[in-house]
Amino acid sequence: MPLTDLSNPDVLLRENWNTSLLHGADGTPLLPPNFVAEAGPRVWLIDVRRADELDGAVGHIPGVWWMPVERITEVSTKLAPFTPVVLVCDDGRRSTVAARFLHALGMTTVAAMQGGMIAWRTDGYGVSRDPRAAAHELAAPKPGHGSDGRLLQQSRRGTLTRDAIVAHLGDPAKVRRIKLAALLVANQTSCVDGREDRAIIGTPGGDAGELVLGLAATENITGTSVDLAHLDAITRAFADTFGGIYLHTDNKALNTLARALRSDPRLEGAVANLNRISEWETFLRRPPVEIRDALLEHLLEPAHIGCGHLKLAMTHPDAYQVRAEIVTAVFRAFYRQLWAGAPDLEWVVLGGEHAEGAVANVVIEGALWPFSGVPMVAPSIGGVQMFVNHPDVVAYFRAQTSRFFSRTASSLLPLGKHDEQKLAARVTDLGAVQALETLKTLAAGLPVFELRFAAGGPVEVTEGDTIPAA
Repeated sequence: MPLTDLSNPDVLLRENWNTSLLHGADGTPLLPPNFVAEAGPRVWLIDVRRADELDGAVGHIPGVWWMPVERITEVSTKLAPFTPVVLVCDDGRRSTVAARFLHALGMTTVAAMQGGMIAWRTDGYGVSRDPRAAAHELAAPKPGHGSDGRLLQQSRRGTLTRDAIVAHLGDPAKVRRIKLAALLVANQTSCVDGREDRAIIGTPGGDAGELVLGLAATENITGTSVDLAHLDAITRAFADTFGGIYLHTDNKALNTLARALRSDPRLEGAVANLNRISEWETFLRRPPVEIRDALLEHLLEPAHIGCGHLKLAMTHPDAYQVRAEIVTAVFRAFYRQLWAGAPDLEWVVLGGEHAEGAVANVVIEGALWPFSGVPMVAPSIGGVQMFVNHPDVVAYFRAQTSRFFSRTASSLLPLGKHDEQKLAARVTDLGAVQALETLKTLAAGLPVFELRFAAGGPVEVTEGDTIPAA
């Protein structure tokens, strides 16, 4: 039977919620700051502190609703019982009490943000001290509207206008930001894919795409093949250095994979009773040891790969100037380490078909430095989709990956410190080639917009050329 369709963003939200959910010693549901930073308008983020604390020493999260803990019962009268709610305070103590209370009142999807505002700041996320925050008191939503007031309806694919992009961004002052240093150390870079229903830092193929790019550039400048026997060690070192690796698939590829696994006599017994998306995800994250080699054969088939960028690199290696074996080896190393229990590998299943209506380049005004606040822009909110790329951040990140390849991983690669500048230049040039190849296939004819964020919050949206066809 076919898998449940994940095109409904609410289903994807529940999957992300359940994957990220933790529990305190008293059983209180907790969600980490990174989930809150990435959450879209389907999640209601409520600060339960006193009004005077919102613009106090630790500040508040941009766009948060306010409802003090002594009035917490009002949340259950303003929001439906199934509404996803995350509660915030300074250190997590008041919010955990409030979460347990709302759960007792019948709200089924409530959690406290782990560690509160102190953890939020420690993880490198930006805060606001706007004194108007207390005026943003929790109010019942209009039917069909999300926590930021925007419609949650699905839209059909169509070219987006500048006005639509501006409306999609909403109030720039409410855009959540992360310090560049924190992003480099402890956060994954997601794919530019518009089907993500959370705020991301985007680059083609995410972290896995950057790893493939660096390996291809290494072979380009040295004329020597990377020893694929070292890919497991290189991938592990990459994750250790940069805080993890992001890789996504999608429900279409997962459906195709499921049919293939059920028809393979080596695997049919292990997958015969898997029907729900959650069951398949659990199985693929930790399959039985005895079938992993057979399962890998299927996972490495192009038809079973849901990341368009990496699939195109694998199937059109000449255009991407990369050996197909490199892409395959990165996938193999990723799954092996995921199955070994590596906690810093993020494997995501995206839902629905591509329905992007624009390409958005997020530009940060002024020179980047480690404490620059990087805006996290949601590619898909209310069904409006964009390919979201962060070229400034990616350029900064690629300078660091070039150092990683020529220094940290040099013993595993035909490189040395003297190759760093040459490698960095090749990574930049080849990255542009690969990104254009992907966009020509997935985004041909779409307009390109520049989203220029100033340090204080204002954003300027300008329209450029359209993406040419392949």
